[in-house]
Amino acid sequence: MEEKGLRVNMGKTKIMVSGPQMDMLRKTGKYSCSVCLSGTASNSIYCTGCSSWVHKKCSGIKGPLKDDPSYECPRCKGEARPIDGRPLQEAEIGDEKLDVVAEFCYLGDMLSAGGGCDLDHLAAIKRCRAAWGKFRELLPLLTNRHLPLTTRGRVFSACVRSVMLYGSETWATSASTLHRLQRNDRAMTRWICQVKPEDQVSSDLILTRLGIRDIRDVLGNGRLRWLVHVERSNSWIAGVRNITVEHRKAKGRPKLTWDEVVKSDRAALGMELTNPQDRQGWRGRLRPRLDNQAAPS
Repeated sequence: MEEKGLRVNMGKTKIMVSGPQMDMLRKTGKYSCSVCLSGTASNSIYCTGCSSWVHKKCSGIKGPLKDDPSYECPRCKGEARPIDGRPLQEAEIGDEKLDVVAEFCYLGDMLSAGGGCDLDHLAAIKRCRAAWGKFRELLPLLTNRHLPLTTRGRVFSACVRSVMLYGSETWATSASTLHRLQRNDRAMTRWICQVKPEDQVSSDLILTRLGIRDIRDVLGNGRLRWLVHVERSNSWIAGVRNITVEHRKAKGRPKLTWDEVVKSDRAALGMELTNPQDRQGWRGRLRPRLDNQAAPS
């Protein structure tokens, strides 16, 4: 790269080694499973070795779960995968030491060392943190009572929401990710309007005062606009959707795909029969709904 006149900032350079089970497990929920570290519910068993609850699927027990005072989980027996699957934590290149990371954010998508973009919730967390940073930076302007609420709403939508939803056109948003975005968005809008929880003011009324749409509608319209570019493209951006990858089917319901999310967005707007190749027809069906939702009552 130096021969071509390029310089690499080694302070910002990271290394990610990809492979099966090379990612890092993270705790979620109040009571995390000792094997997969995700939150547990009622269908779990208590491990006396590590004093943690274990999922039925992670317990290694066949049949219904029963209370067992002598039960030990696969983690205590040394049969579970390591929590940190990285082969090494840093690598030396010349005189520089580079960190080996388990995930990497690229263009708004969180790439996992275990393969794929399974950590979409981590990407949403990073976008929310970035949006809160921009929100606090603009807080004197957004809470200025001398400015109309509609003006503050336009500033919030252009400067804060755009940071939160960066790259969201390609997200296969799950219910938990959508709830996270809505919680952060509602907290910001209530702060702008100086509305407290005990005031019992609905979120729809706050959005109407600010003259902005619900974040669910913004996500759906962004995906539909991106769908037009994908359908009209002749490059790999469209061809990659038809690639079939051979894999072993995992247990449980398959993860939600981007095509399935877009299909539900089109059904919500009544655009199932609208052809994306018809530029005027697609824009004519989408633009009136955008204008009606953006106009405050």
